[in-house]
Amino acid sequence: MLKKLTLEIESIADKVSVGAFDLPTLPLEEKWGGLPKMPKRRKSDYKMPEKHYWHVYSLQTLHSEKFIKVVNKILKKEYILIK
Repeated sequence: MLKKLTLEIESIADKVSVGAFDLPTLPLEEKWGGLPKMPKRRKSDYKMPEKHYWHVYSLQTLHSEKFIKVVNKILKKEYILIK
């Protein structure tokens, strides 16, 4: 029985090793040099307009330095305070 098992194992091993090994085919994108990359986003030179009208509630959220600058301009009447 031992000889029979070794013969079966050898015959199965021979069948497996005889087959040809095919490399996986590459997708079309890789064959043609890859996918085109998106262009880098350009930084816009858009500058926000200066805020001339200030509401009381928006002043509450400012940092102390910015608050002082805005209040000084309101007192100089460069900016307008909205109630």
